Amino acid sequence: MARSLPIDNLIFPELNLADAVAYLTRYPHGCIEQTTSGAFPQLYLADIFDLTFEKKQEIENNIKAAIQRLNTFQVTDGGLSYWPGERQADAWGTNYAGHFILEAKQKGYAIPITFISNWLRYQKNEARQWRNSNTSHNSGLTQAYRLYTLALAGQPELASMNRLRESKNLSNDAKWRLAAAYALAGKKKVAEELTRTANI
Repeated sequence: MARSLPIDNLIFPELNLADAVAYLTRYPHGCIEQTTSGAFPQLYLADIFDLTFEKKQEIENNIKAAIQRLNTFQVTDGGLSYWPGERQADAWGTNYAGHFILEAKQKGYAIPITFISNWLRYQKNEARQWRNSNTSHNSGLTQAYRLYTLALAGQPELASMNRLRESKNLSNDAKWRLAAAYALAGKKKVAEELTRTANI
């Protein structure tokens, strides 16, 4: 079994891990990206570092607070807005925060009852309606991330995945994310074929 690192004794001045952990374990606030970015790494800190009971409790409280805060971003169609109170969903923020929520659930955190079902409805609708747009480089990556989160949730959208795979000018980032979605969906051969077309 791997040993956790004693955070107080780390001698990596260029990384300054103790300060980074202290920065991360602040109460979550801000926009959807800030809230998610602050909470996401905290899911794994206890797996890496030898933390005190008090620090573990602080982290657990922060993650619970982030989950509750992200619930306030959800709009009527199931997506998540960039700021609480806005009416329009932000596609990337919905992917990112949803990814965090899925991982938090996997770690045993309670999620608001309708959050995931509404989020899944939004993700599936967006995945099915997506069409390739040469005007936006990020469009393919956003769709690939969306499809990855659906596969991670155990509900892959294979038709949408196949449509994206056939798109021209798919970025390397999108290819790797899509390959991960195929792997999660049990399509390892397709995933391997995709990774062979992507640069590292």
